[in-house]
Amino acid sequence: MGIYSKMLFPWVLDATEPPEMLEHRRMILAEVRGEILEIGIGTGINLPLYPEGVMSLSVIEPEEAMQQKARQKAEKAGIDIDWFHGKGEQLPFEDEQFDTIVVVDVLCSVDDVDAVLKEAYRVLKAGGRLHFLEHGLAEEKKIRKWQFRLNGISKTIACGCQLTRDMESHLRTSDFAIDHLEKVAPFSGMNSIYTHIKGIASK
Repeated sequence: MGIYSKMLFPWVLDATEPPEMLEHRRMILAEVRGEILEIGIGTGINLPLYPEGVMSLSVIEPEEAMQQKARQKAEKAGIDIDWFHGKGEQLPFEDEQFDTIVVVDVLCSVDDVDAVLKEAYRVLKAGGRLHFLEHGLAEEKKIRKWQFRLNGISKTIACGCQLTRDMESHLRTSDFAIDHLEKVAPFSGMNSIYTHIKGIASK
């Protein structure tokens, strides 16, 4: 899995992005502000979608192969980035450092969702906001059945991505106050197993 995760998976991740995700990413980034941290930047697919005027942000990513692709996108988008290597469970930042934190399709593959949310809350300023777009366990029984069937395969071929985490429950039981949360309509075809929620939570 070493060669696959380092050389092939970053390409697979971009190539298999559901087309419906583009507008949802754009909407969740539309009102980011101030000092911004993106946790788990991956291949940097969000970078071209940040609104005009965002010229600097901090990002953290544990996989160097992902960071290489993200650097290329950052250069093309003309965004100045402070790069950090690490995991969301242990953020290398001071308390109340950021105005905005962004998480998009990250919590599915972290070791501990609640620990990441706790750390995000810690480094967010009072009144700061968490912008999220995450996939997890579906409400529809038919989709949920397939999520459980394919979860093991997903963890293997998608480098830890899990389909069966109840993201809404994790968010609602965290310290964050939910300002807005909505369920995204199921995607088409096989992408229907990636049922998303999106919204904003605040500290």
